[in-house]
Amino acid sequence: MLGEYRDSGFKEAPYLARRADGQVLQLPRLLYLVAENTDGRRSYEQIAEAVTEKFGRGVSEDNVRVLADSKLRPLGVLAARDGSSLKLERPNPLLALNFKTAVVPRGLVNALTTLFHPFFWPVLVILAVAGFVALDWWLFFVHGIAQGLRHLIDEPVFFLVVFGLVVLSAALHECGHATGCRYGGARPGVMGVGIYLVWPAFYTDVTDAYRLGKGGRLRTDLGGVYFNALFMLAALGLYLLTHFEVLIAVILLLQFEMLHQFLPFLRLDGYYVIADITGVPDIFVRMKPVLLSLLPWRKPDAQVTVLKNWVRVVVTIWVVLTVGFVLYAYGMLLLHLPSIVGTAWASMLALVRNTSTALGSGQAAIGLFSVLQIILLTLPVLGLGWMLGRLMQRLLVLNWVRTRGRPFNRVTGYLVMAAATLLLVAAWTPPRTHYQPIAPGARGTINESFDEAPSVFSQILSIAPPLRNLVSPSASPTTSASPTAASPAASASETPGATASPSPTPSSSP
Repeated sequence: MLGEYRDSGFKEAPYLARRADGQVLQLPRLLYLVAENTDGRRSYEQIAEAVTEKFGRGVSEDNVRVLADSKLRPLGVLAARDGSSLKLERPNPLLALNFKTAVVPRGLVNALTTLFHPFFWPVLVILAVAGFVALDWWLFFVHGIAQGLRHLIDEPVFFLVVFGLVVLSAALHECGHATGCRYGGARPGVMGVGIYLVWPAFYTDVTDAYRLGKGGRLRTDLGGVYFNALFMLAALGLYLLTHFEVLIAVILLLQFEMLHQFLPFLRLDGYYVIADITGVPDIFVRMKPVLLSLLPWRKPDAQVTVLKNWVRVVVTIWVVLTVGFVLYAYGMLLLHLPSIVGTAWASMLALVRNTSTALGSGQAAIGLFSVLQIILLTLPVLGLGWMLGRLMQRLLVLNWVRTRGRPFNRVTGYLVMAAATLLLVAAWTPPRTHYQPIAPGARGTINESFDEAPSVFSQILSIAPPLRNLVSPSASPTTSASPTAASPAASASETPGATASPSPTPSSSP
């Protein structure tokens, strides 16, 4: 029982409870009090008396029985009448971490947070932030980054050093989240690894931070990048002692990683910062209600009207920007998939050749680094395939569930999906791209990505004459659009009275 969600963005603050599987639930105060006073020993009458005293209004024995059987047991908060636990499928929220597995147990995590606890003393935080600002001024306006990059390119073996230090920094990033959680008075859980979108990532279970106020939650969110800053200061100190220029490249890479962490459209640190500033822990869950509430002819959804006015404005802005970002990212990914595949294949062949050459000439370190690169290239390619397959599965299941009892709507939905799939196949079919790698001169700008769209549509129309005639009725049936050979640029059940919130597990991509 995590208690009232403090500093929330709701007009009436919800209460939070965490199930045994780690899922956090939002409960109204009455449901929370019933769950809090249910211990397996008290009778319904005794629970009703305790709830009445705390709730300030009369709650009968029958009321408690109905709430327990119809609300709390289906949610998995209470065991079944025979004492058994219900087997509940944990939801897989949008853009969540997948294939995760615990690596560092809770006990060891708490031991590490005891070691790092002093780094959150206010005086040290102020000194560290001041030092980080001075580091950035020195790096970009005094010393520069050119020599660090030159040394790294001239001696590829140093990529192994850079990779190791970046992974170490990512591990310390998670220690920062856990320590920030512990410093505020909550207890962090396990640390582990998983796949976020298509990249390997570390994560830390800091669900217990929900019991903290806004300041404690924000400390937990920012603890990761704070420890990244400490790591960079340590790297600077080591550079001043050794003048090892590769350390400058490490600091530069970590600067980009910090900026990446603040992206608010993915489940990274920036998203959790916005969630805790607004006091809404499940913004992704509210995306559909917020969008539907923007339609003038629809009554605003209850999941929107429960928010405070200023919070509702901020969440609406975030939803609109996030939907645009996700649609653009997925659209460009599908549009340029042939070039991505071609680039990955060319890179894989080059890495295999480099590995063979390096090992054949006795350069074990360079050969080992090439093997590591092959592994790192294979993981996102497999992850990309899994992500697209998972997206298709979600759409198929969603259409099946939402159209139950409406066969016409169900068939229509599947026909639309089939048509969209055929259009994608047409867009991916040669001779449009021949799966050529991304050209050296391609910049990958937003303008470039949209400039590619006309050639894709031309390719689709040239392969699908009936569709072309529908789009351009005046065109002759024998006329075909000329495909372009230019390579595209790269681009990157609702339960009344209680809702589930995703556990806040900030992740950092290596």
